Amino acid sequence: MRRPRFSQLRRRSIQRQITLVGLALTALVLTAFAVGMVLHEAANRRQSLEASMTTEAEIIGRNSAAAVTFGNDEEANEILASLAASPDVQQARIFLPDGRTLGSYTTEHARGECHVLQPTDLRTWDLQWCGAAVYRPILLHGKVVGTVAMEVGLASTYQALAGTIVVSLALAGLAFGLSVPLWRRVAARVAEPLNRLVELTERVSREQDFGLRASASGSREVDALASGFNQMMSQLQQRDERLNHELHQRRQAEVRLNDLAYFDPVTGLHNRHYFLERIDAAVERADREQGRCALIYIDLDGFKQINDTLGHDRGDELLKEVGRRLTETLRRSDGVCRLGGDEFAVIIDDDSRIEQVEAVCAKLVEELARSYRLAEHRDAQVSASIGACLFPESADDRDSMMRHADSAMYHAKERGKNRYWLYHAGGSEPQSRRQTLELAIDGAHQRGEMILVYQPQVLLPAQQTTGASAPVVFGFEALLRWRHPTLGLISPVEFIPLAEASGAIEPIGEWVLREACTQLQQWRRLHPQLQMSVNLSARQLASEDAIARLIQALDDSGLPAGAVELELTESLLVDRSDLMLGRLGRLRNAGFGLAIDDFGTGYSSLAYLDSFPITTLKIDRAFVRKLGGGTTHGDAIARAIVAIGAAIGADVIAEGIETPMQANALRQLGCRRGQGYLFAAPLGDAAASELLRALPADAEITA
Repeated sequence: MRRPRFSQLRRRSIQRQITLVGLALTALVLTAFAVGMVLHEAANRRQSLEASMTTEAEIIGRNSAAAVTFGNDEEANEILASLAASPDVQQARIFLPDGRTLGSYTTEHARGECHVLQPTDLRTWDLQWCGAAVYRPILLHGKVVGTVAMEVGLASTYQALAGTIVVSLALAGLAFGLSVPLWRRVAARVAEPLNRLVELTERVSREQDFGLRASASGSREVDALASGFNQMMSQLQQRDERLNHELHQRRQAEVRLNDLAYFDPVTGLHNRHYFLERIDAAVERADREQGRCALIYIDLDGFKQINDTLGHDRGDELLKEVGRRLTETLRRSDGVCRLGGDEFAVIIDDDSRIEQVEAVCAKLVEELARSYRLAEHRDAQVSASIGACLFPESADDRDSMMRHADSAMYHAKERGKNRYWLYHAGGSEPQSRRQTLELAIDGAHQRGEMILVYQPQVLLPAQQTTGASAPVVFGFEALLRWRHPTLGLISPVEFIPLAEASGAIEPIGEWVLREACTQLQQWRRLHPQLQMSVNLSARQLASEDAIARLIQALDDSGLPAGAVELELTESLLVDRSDLMLGRLGRLRNAGFGLAIDDFGTGYSSLAYLDSFPITTLKIDRAFVRKLGGGTTHGDAIARAIVAIGAAIGADVIAEGIETPMQANALRQLGCRRGQGYLFAAPLGDAAASELLRALPADAEITA
């Protein structure tokens, strides 16, 4: 069913409606005006035609009265012939009283009679579309002696009316054309503020911004509408602000409730309630997808002593730091929870293998064993005992997984704390290689499993050729090796992190220093200026007692100042606290040289070079390997390190020199000292002694 046109009109814009209605009214008025003009003209034409025909008929009647009286038809025809001067007259008749025609007149171009002129027609005026007829009596002395009948054509009248119609339509069309832009401007003026208000309303609906306001337009009605709209927006804005405030408070309340339900208030970690839900989900996923998950229990060693000696506030501060280290060490996908007291748990919810879980546990042991800086600049030392269990390898469900992880954690405590232990189903599985090394590293140096090898440090010759004499050895770097009775030779890359995590690095490091000093005493009998470099672990700088033991070892050796150099990693020098500066200052004042090992590869910063009493910079083998290969980056870095050494008055030694091209490049860059397989591999004490005996006793050790 089609909609009425009026309904369709109402669906248009108000500007369009005003324009259409205005034009329609204009067209109606102009049409009425044109019709009125035509009707008025037609009426005037009719009245004028009737008057003129009546007058002309009366003139004919007066002129033909005598002819009618005497019955003179010839004179009557002559009188009617005078009508030829009126081109509109089609025909005329003069009738006697008895009805006979006395005279007649008919135009030659008459198309046909429209009226039949009869003497008995009593009408005085007869108007038809084809013409008009008039009847007038012929009077003589007041007495009717005959009748004059005359018919007039309307062609001229119609032409005049047609002209009037054309003019009227032209004027109406012109007026209508002028009214179109006028009505459009009127409609735009009326509708523009309404359109702005509509656009503003749509914007409010789209953006939900109740702060928008309508501007005044000058129209009283629209201004009133805008004022009402603004009042409504103000009320909506107030309600929206109140609602948002209430929603914000509700969300905050929900967050607080969620925090209370799932988060620990001290550390900010997830709590036991979240832990139980997360471990259930992890086991369910692993069982459904035939994957794996792991649970790690962490218990702090020595935390009770912190609470008892420093107070609960310091204990909470330490717990917060433990939580921070756990979150920074682990991935975001790992669930870190505090179960209560000093117990923590980690849920690894992916398909990690046992080796990966071991690596995570070892990293956590290392991170949590670092000293803690509490309030009032007090250092606290705690460690962690860690137990881990994998599902489904070593557990059937959540409860057994939790029991086994807890059992493994207590097993780590029984083994001496500061370590981790992986639970194996039935307890009959062999230990992993890492666990075997962790258990064996304690006392390995006392059992004679640890040995030292020595790599010569030489003065770089001015030109390295195949037939050149042996370079001058000015010192050795003592390198630690572990020969396990069943696993064979263990790389330092593998066992040094284990020794640092377990704390065994301190007695091992002290043993290395004493052994190296004893060997240097023997060699200096052959070459009195010989030097020895010994690597220093971060754990050996962790306490004043460890520093004191290092100084005591140097004093016991009787070696002079500068004979022994301690090599530090760059990561140690990130801490520029007064405590660290003081400890390094004590070592320097005791006679140790201080070298930065692998300079430029770690936490490189020129700031610590100005803060610490550094005596030597060692160019890392990664930069040396790129020398002489056609690239400029390696040369630029090596040149910069040499320049830095010269600026701060420190010696520069290049590590890992393997080709004559590298040695020549270093010499050209200004580096005078180096070590590497080009000169000698790490040697046992006997081979190193033989090398020294082969050197001239008076060799000058100068760069």
